[in-house]
Amino acid sequence: MALHRKVAGLIAGVSLVVGGLLATTPAHAAPSDDRAVSTTTQAVRTSAAGAEHKLGATATSPSISPAAKRVRYVTNGSYSCPYGTLCARVWDPTRGKYKVFDLYYCNTYSLSYWGSSGGFYNNQTTGTVAKFYNSTGGVYHSSTAYSVAPSWFNWDPVWKIENC
Repeated sequence: MALHRKVAGLIAGVSLVVGGLLATTPAHAAPSDDRAVSTTTQAVRTSAAGAEHKLGATATSPSISPAAKRVRYVTNGSYSCPYGTLCARVWDPTRGKYKVFDLYYCNTYSLSYWGSSGGFYNNQTTGTVAKFYNSTGGVYHSSTAYSVAPSWFNWDPVWKIENC
């Protein structure tokens, strides 16, 4: 499932980059040889995966879209979460630390490369329900504020978070 999500995230990112390139490139422009195609594909993969990702590397930093209000790293499982916020913590293999996303603005967030354990801290207004959706759009887990995730929450089945 984690590999499926990684591939889906990479394909989505490549599609966005290629769409942007096609929108700005004349229709008659085409690569003159296979080497040009390979170079273009290589650049797209690097752009879609982020600056930290190099082709051939196996680890990719977890990300979220739209952007979180704040992103930070913690060395252990403990972290604070501002009132009115859902803070989601996931292991980042590229840094060897937990990456914490502070989700303040009411939104549905799409997750990429979250195939690991972690947790969350639902410190939103009392009674606010956060929902965690799986790949088919079904609710995998829900959390009513104030609450803290079960120990070692499994992010692998979660594809989206709706924080309010």
